Amino acid sequence: MATANLRPDGMAGRFTHALMPVKARWNMLDARTRRVLGIGGSLLLAGLILAFVWLPNMRARETLAARLPQLDAQLALMQSQAKEVAALAKLPAAPAAARIGVDAAALQSIYGPDAQITAAASGYRIVIPVIAYAKWWDKTAELISRHELVLKEATLTRLPKPDTGAAQVNVDMQLGTHTRTAGATSVPAHK
Repeated sequence: MATANLRPDGMAGRFTHALMPVKARWNMLDARTRRVLGIGGSLLLAGLILAFVWLPNMRARETLAARLPQLDAQLALMQSQAKEVAALAKLPAAPAAARIGVDAAALQSIYGPDAQITAAASGYRIVIPVIAYAKWWDKTAELISRHELVLKEATLTRLPKPDTGAAQVNVDMQLGTHTRTAGATSVPAHK
């Protein structure tokens, strides 16, 4: 009954209680056996530290030492490029390349004879009854990048899938001839 009152509570108490049989067996051993077990445990601990701490650190050090020349070369290259960038920043800005304007006839030749093209003061309205989506997107992206055009608005209507397997759409879009503004977009709206 007295031992029940001596049991400590909590995690530390459980740990101490769990080690009581080990401590009792240790105390039953003679001094020579304890010394041999102590030396063996110390050697085992030293071996574990060597295997799991010191050797991996030495390998990492050797790896880093082997990479040091490569990192030094990259640093030297970056420093020389920084000097070039600084020199280029001091040069006067070159004028932007002039974009080639486009007219209704050029748009007709790009989108084909079925396209209905109407010129307006702010750009062009283009209606294409049937075109493959990928083909329309490629042609429009090329027009925007090569000419002074902005896709201001686009309405795409997906058409029933033909036997060819390519997604086809009906397009009603407006291309503007002015520079890009906050209201202009290069991403079409889908229906």
